[in-house]
Amino acid sequence: MPVTDRDVRVPLSGKRIQALYDSVSSIYDLLTRYERCSLKRALEIANLRENLVVLEAGFGTGRTLVELAKRVGNAGEVYALDVSQKMTNRTRRVLHRRNLSDRVNFIVGDAENTSFSDAIFDLVFSSYMLDLIDTAAIPRVLLEFKRLLKPTGWLVLVGLSKGSKWHDNMKLYEWVYRRSPSLLGGCRPVLLGPHLQELGFKNVNREYIRAGHLMPTEIVWAYKSEQTR
Repeated sequence: MPVTDRDVRVPLSGKRIQALYDSVSSIYDLLTRYERCSLKRALEIANLRENLVVLEAGFGTGRTLVELAKRVGNAGEVYALDVSQKMTNRTRRVLHRRNLSDRVNFIVGDAENTSFSDAIFDLVFSSYMLDLIDTAAIPRVLLEFKRLLKPTGWLVLVGLSKGSKWHDNMKLYEWVYRRSPSLLGGCRPVLLGPHLQELGFKNVNREYIRAGHLMPTEIVWAYKSEQTR
């Protein structure tokens, strides 16, 4: 199935999305309370441990970033990448209050074109970011993640998805999205597993849940090369 048949295209520009998330940064956690259970499960799947070097792309207000920083310990290191300066400022304050600032390096920028060297991260973690990115750009972002992973590295992704039943196929959601994407925070469901398989990731896994008993969500994880942890 062609990628364009799987995913609704994104009509918003990168600058429009950045402005949208800058504008909702103060109430973002309230708007996305349903994400908590899916993020908790994704962190379990990530199987974090001390000494890891981790990148979180699209960290929002830092809910998972706090956990990443805690779990890698003093010997680990976390890099945090987001396009929103206001989200970054807010998250810096959160990390400072929790005495975790020294474990996190912040970068305001685009996940498609980072300045990192090759093969430096054990884990790339990203939640509810790729459902904001246009279909044509998703492979480029995923290839960038692949470039950044060590040969033994793995990737954990969380995002809006859709099921096969009438009550979770997201047809109505996509209908609204096509007419007013900003109303839905610019997010639409994306099936990430096929993208990862097409790009040569190994051992691609998917877990489907209804986040907050409401939103069809998938957690997808895969490896850069043929191995398991």
